[in-house]
Amino acid sequence: MTDGADSSGGGLFSRELEQARPGAGRRRGLVVGAILLVLLGLWLWMRGSEGGALRAMSPVQRQALYQETWRDQRAKCLGPERSDSPDQCQHRAEFLLRFPQCDVACRTELAPSFSAPVP
Repeated sequence: MTDGADSSGGGLFSRELEQARPGAGRRRGLVVGAILLVLLGLWLWMRGSEGGALRAMSPVQRQALYQETWRDQRAKCLGPERSDSPDQCQHRAEFLLRFPQCDVACRTELAPSFSAPVP
């Protein structure tokens, strides 16, 4: 099986045949680690933020949430019977601004919900 050759000197699968550069493995490990950290950070950012949660929803779910939130905003903050506090109204208005459906007309209608000008 060994053809009479001394197997102590290394064979076909021996690591001695591989001429590794000094520090190449460490560098490769650092690059892979950095890439994994960036990917993890992006994943956490997408999942952790409200905007990421909105982007993760299906368009039908996002539209339903947008309409329900608008209904609440109009009834509790913009109508004649305002039942929510100014802080609650502002928080809900800020949430509505994160939806892609919130256009110029949406921002204009939300303006009274902010104590400062809308960005």
